[in-house]
Amino acid sequence: MVHLAGQAGRAGQAGRAGQAGRAGQAGRAGQAGRAGQAGRGSSPVDEAALADALLTTREGVLPYWDGSADLTPSNALPTTEFQKLKALSSIPKEVVIDDRLSYRFRPAGGQVLCSELAQTGGATTPLISMSAPDSAFFERQLMHLRSYADLRSDRMGEIDVQLDDITSFFSSALQLDPSRSEWILETLRAVVRLCGYIEFPLKFNFNVARPSQLSTRVMPIIETPTHGSWPSGHATEAFAIATVLSGLLYRQTDDTALFSMHAVSNTDDKLGNLMLRIAMRIADNRVVAGVHYPHDGMAGAMLGISLGEALVNYLSGASGTYTYQMDAPATSENPELTQSELAALLTSATRSEVSFAQAPAARDELLKGVWSAAIGEMTTKA
Repeated sequence: MVHLAGQAGRAGQAGRAGQAGRAGQAGRAGQAGRAGQAGRGSSPVDEAALADALLTTREGVLPYWDGSADLTPSNALPTTEFQKLKALSSIPKEVVIDDRLSYRFRPAGGQVLCSELAQTGGATTPLISMSAPDSAFFERQLMHLRSYADLRSDRMGEIDVQLDDITSFFSSALQLDPSRSEWILETLRAVVRLCGYIEFPLKFNFNVARPSQLSTRVMPIIETPTHGSWPSGHATEAFAIATVLSGLLYRQTDDTALFSMHAVSNTDDKLGNLMLRIAMRIADNRVVAGVHYPHDGMAGAMLGISLGEALVNYLSGASGTYTYQMDAPATSENPELTQSELAALLTSATRSEVSFAQAPAARDELLKGVWSAAIGEMTTKA
């Protein structure tokens, strides 16, 4: 698989990592060579002036140099994987994290493969297999859009902000702040980028028409994206964020038991349910806006949770993770995304436990370092 090290998030905008649907903005990796220009956020004209000033200053202050070294590197130079990562500026840091994450997850047709899963009979079990409903099903979903449209005046502010930022809604609940939540937010930005590399190929594969392509009465209140409707990218990213944050709240490292969002969502604890409710609200807002069907959000929820659980379980030392099978609804059904519907999809009827190929001690040290730092920053514990 080609390593997708492009930058989908907007590095530096800590606290706004949930730029849903923006994860396809690959290509910023080429800026990595300029990332060391700290404090030089100026225009090209200013940079040219600075270069000229540095040239004349050097000529004016330096004596003759024969090319010999006159400094000795400090013994405090970073040595561990995570220490080396911490020394990087934002863009190279993102590229390195993406390089370690992206090749581990690969969309293939209607499936997502995870290279970390143990093989059975010479084949890797898909992390999730998805079957899209037929066009007649999506036509029936239009009746839901008709009722959701009544919420547009109430939700317009949320819908507009969530075009570019979904993480701030989770940050508000957990008091995440750039000054004290650096690695939590770095982790969430990486999760959003990973979701983009998965969701867009799946959308391309399923090629489901948007609601406004089925009826002129939809009249979306935001621009309709040109890529396919199913699964919802905003829902995928929101539920992946909710799952990873729940993992940080409920998990520590070195725990072989499998982390499950189904278990979290069925507890009486308010935080786990709150994460899911925020994600569900974000998914619903896309239906209110007129650019998605309710079932797009359900598919995105399943996809985001499966990715999030795999990340949490891999990084926290679990023996394996859950894999899912999402079949198309029956012809007579017309479900909406609700907590009860989602809970039913997360039960044992649709999921299986699959072991990881590697023991926790052999897993990626850099990613484990990021996870450990994120856990240390979580000031709220479930």
